[in-house]
Amino acid sequence: MTQHKRFAALALAASGILAACGSTSSTTSSSSTSSQSSTATANVTVAYVPIPLFDPLYIAMAKGYFAKEHVNVHLTVVSSGQSATTLAATNRVQVVLGGFSAGMFDAIKQGLNFKVVGSMAAEAPGQAANGLVVANGVVPAGKKLTASELRGAKIGIDGGAGAAGGYLLAEALKPYHLTLADVNVVNLGLPDMQTALANRSVVAAYPSAPFLSAILAAKDGTLVQPAPVDAAVVGVIYGGAFAKTPAAQRFFDALAEGSKDLQGSAQTSAANLAIIAKATGESTSILKAEPPSIYAPNLAPPVSTLTAMQNVYLANGLVDYHHALSTSAYVDTSFANKVPAS
Repeated sequence: MTQHKRFAALALAASGILAACGSTSSTTSSSSTSSQSSTATANVTVAYVPIPLFDPLYIAMAKGYFAKEHVNVHLTVVSSGQSATTLAATNRVQVVLGGFSAGMFDAIKQGLNFKVVGSMAAEAPGQAANGLVVANGVVPAGKKLTASELRGAKIGIDGGAGAAGGYLLAEALKPYHLTLADVNVVNLGLPDMQTALANRSVVAAYPSAPFLSAILAAKDGTLVQPAPVDAAVVGVIYGGAFAKTPAAQRFFDALAEGSKDLQGSAQTSAANLAIIAKATGESTSILKAEPPSIYAPNLAPPVSTLTAMQNVYLANGLVDYHHALSTSAYVDTSFANKVPAS
């Protein structure tokens, strides 16, 4: 997978849990695990995008943590078609690793049986992996960006306002006392952002690495607001039927073991980079050069981020309901709470 293709896939994951079962990396199983005992080997199908946002999965598989927990994981690559959350809700897959979006909240409101049970990659401090970039010439020389330059401006977001990027843009606009309603959000793919900024077809955009670093290196724009540190807009979703089985905790414990192996400098160890490179098709040199991510050791669900995302989607009419769903409607923290301490 080339660098640009890989991050085009990342955009799909970050924009929302968009797709259904496509090609698979192993034999898949759609059978229910509801009748399994606590010690029987469980077949668990995971829908995901093979990108470095879900590294605990790759580490746990390569190091045998799932096997230790008597879980046989079948990976199903997200491609196109029916929403993967629908597949989880109907137990055709048991687990989804993907991004959060307005569509996810609408699906829960409509009664689909799934919940967010864990987090995946979050923004780390230091070098920004995501952020709001304004085109050259938008801000007069020697001046700071103000609300007047952004109000009514065309701003490119991968997946549009209802995607995870819409939430991140809303956060970036807060220091200027603006909301999504005050700007013109357009759906713009990550690979197209640099050209759009360079020719001023957009005033600003919200790129991710490596597109962000390429834009800055070419001086085609200026980073004005990095993504919020610790914000996790991707995570782990369980179908309702699977969540009731003994295998659900065992799967989560193994996944958390993978996360524990990614803390601090261990994230970029030669062994871990080799595992991630093999799982994603990315080179170890590119992986090492990218801004790092944060993984909670117990993969606790990003409750505060999810709450903030729902509020943004509600405030901007991006969901088909008008009163906030309770946290318990879309989050289950019990699996993370039961993860054994290191």
